[in-house]
Parts: sequence; C-alpha cells; structure tokens
Amino acid sequence: MCTTRGWTPAALALCSALAVGLSAAPAAADVSDLRLEQWGLDMVGAAEVWEEAQGSGVTVAVLDTGVVTDHPDLKDVTVGPDFTGHDLSSDSDGYGIHGTMMAGIVAASGHGVEHTGGVMGVAPEAEILAIRITAEPDGPDRDSVDPGALAAGIRYAVDEGAQVICLPLAGAEFSVQANEADQEAIAYAVNHGVVVVASGGPLGEASYPAAYPGVLAVGSVGPDGSLSEFSSRGDHIAVTAPGEEITVVDPDGGYTTVSGSDAAAAFVAGVAALIRGEFPQLKPEQVVEAITSGAQAADPAAAGQPGYGAGVVNAPDAFTAAKSTADHVPPFDPELAEQLEEEPLIPYWMLWTGGAVFLIVAAVVATVVAHRRAADPYGFGKRKPEEPEEPEPVPTARRPVRGRRRRGRGRRGVSR
Repeated sequence: MCTTRGWTPAALALCSALAVGLSAAPAAADVSDLRLEQWGLDMVGAAEVWEEAQGSGVTVAVLDTGVVTDHPDLKDVTVGPDFTGHDLSSDSDGYGIHGTMMAGIVAASGHGVEHTGGVMGVAPEAEILAIRITAEPDGPDRDSVDPGALAAGIRYAVDEGAQVICLPLAGAEFSVQANEADQEAIAYAVNHGVVVVASGGPLGEASYPAAYPGVLAVGSVGPDGSLSEFSSRGDHIAVTAPGEEITVVDPDGGYTTVSGSDAAAAFVAGVAALIRGEFPQLKPEQVVEAITSGAQAADPAAAGQPGYGAGVVNAPDAFTAAKSTADHVPPFDPELAEQLEEEPLIPYWMLWTGGAVFLIVAAVVATVVAHRRAADPYGFGKRKPEEPEEPEPVPTARRPVRGRRRRGRGRRGVSR
C-alpha cells in the first residue's frame, strides 16, 4: 500500500504504521456484528441503491496481489493469470492478501441465512476477476515483479469483458512514474468502454497509474469526512471515499481492518459497478461524470482543499445522475450484442445468397437499360407506325329507269 522510493523518513514511518495496521480477525461467533462496524458502507450510502441495483452482470477486475476463492463472503471470483513473472496460484503462500481485502470492499455479499453474517461490499452481486500484477507490500519477491505486468493485466481484463477495472496500487513500485506502455493500456481500456478507478497514491503530488488521463483517481477520508493524513494532495484526485480502519475480509477466512487510499478506490469501483449494472449504455466518461457530480462535501472545511476533489462519493446521488444521463442515451444490451456477434439473426449463407441474387438482378436490369439507351440514345422513344387513311366514299349516280317495249300481236300493220 505504500512505496518507499524517494520518501522522507516521516513518510516512511507513516507507511510502516499503515503496513502493520491490520487488526486480528474477530471470532466466528462475532461476525454477525460486523455490519455495525462498516461505517464506510454507510458513508457512501450503498444500501440505498440496492433496491434498484447491486452490480448484477458486471465484472470488476481487481488488479492487485490476487484474490482467494474460498472466503465465505466472496461468491463470484474468477482467478486470472499471474503477470508478475512468479506464476503463483490462488493456493500459493503469499497469494492474495491485499487483493482479497480490496475485492471484499467491492463485492462481498456476506453469508449465512439471508446474508446476515460477515460483511457486505458496495456491489454485492458483481463478479470479481482477480489478476495478479504485483506482490504483497512486505513480500520477499516485491522487487522482482515484471515491469510490464500492469499493462498486460489491463489488456487482459478488457479482453475478458470487464466493465470496471480497480487499481488499488498506492504502494506499488511502478506507481512512482509514468510509462508509455501503461498509458496506452489504460487508453485501450477506456476506448473499449471500461471505467478505470485507481487509488490516488501516497503523499506525493502525482502518482501513477492514478494520474494517467482517463483514470478516476481516489483519495481517502476518515469517518468525519476529513482528508486522511496519508492521502495524496495532488490535483489529479477526482473524488474521495472512506479509507481509514475499514472492516474487510481476510484471506484466511476471517476479517480484519485496513487503511489506505487503496480501500477508498475499492469503494468507488463498487459504485461504478452499481451504475454499469443498471446503465450499461453509458460511456466511461459519463459514469465518471455521474460519480463526481454526485459527490458531496462531508466535511465543509475540507471542500476545495487539494486532494479532496469533488467531495466524498455518494452512491445514491451518483446513481441518480447516471439515470438522468441514461434517459438520453439509447439502451444497450451487452448480452444481445455478444449474441449477435456470435450468432447473427440472419445466417451468413443467406446474406451471401441474397447478395448474389441482388447482383444478378442488378446486372440484368443494367443490360436491358443499356440496350434501350443504345437503340434510342437521345431518348425520343419509339415512334408508332402511321395508320393508312381510309379513302373517302365516292358518291354513285342513280341510273334512270326506262320503259320496256312490249312485244305482241297488237302491232299495227300496213293497209293494203
């Protein structure tokens, strides 16, 4: 959770205090009372959104030290590859301590009858994709992590369909300075519709990957809403969230507490999952805008301070802002889109056949038109043959009737 490169002795002391600030796991009989200790969940107002959305259908990729799969409060965890170069599995020693804690803040769903035991995350129905890109802060293999792990992990998460990427990497060595490969990977994620959330980092002015363009950088506040001593005061901080003495799941199956801006980033990633689950048609920048516009100044005295950002994230107000934006954006069904990519409504052979018939008909029509134009280049049209005129009737003269000469014995003779 803390990096030591270029730090002052005072900062090193603070980092050491945070690294050992994990309390012992409570007994199994006491886990039903843990809900009362989740002040961070109450501050962000997550339960007020659960009647409408709980992150169902959303995959949140947690790029950290890995996430165990056998904790009773973590139901849907998919273990991805280990990009650190150490090739650890979820049952290896030293795997998933920090990452499991962060995954619980995002998507723990309790256990027992009606989930009355254990702890709850911000988006309890979201799925977790665990990708190991760094070693534990106090692990012996911390200095041997592959420098390309972050970029590889981001690209893997995008290709696997994650809608939200959480980078709780305030203590990672590569958070000290930027590099081109990481920046290009984050741009790849944002261009593919993925919301990228990262812890703002330690006390320095800028920390990566939080300071990359397109990343929602998160600072930490305490129960009173004031900035945590260890939280960054950089201008890259967009919002703040609970980050002190947060009750979380422990990879050993129990529970513990943790402090740091990493925990704050996990809270915001959970809020992003709530929004993406209900409004998948929103672009990453629209989700970020909803979260920042819904943030509130829990501590009026801290409002406007460097590192405080727009205020403390508020899930109900962020959800309302997202709903208002989504009313003007056509709905999008990712499952239907995926189905259309794999099995289109019209089979390809029908498309090819229809296209071939269309080309044949078009060729015939073009031939007929060309023939007609060649016979009548000026468009006069075919002249009709003239019909012969009928001769006028010639009047006929009526012949006179002559009398007939009679022949008979009454002929006069000559007297003698």
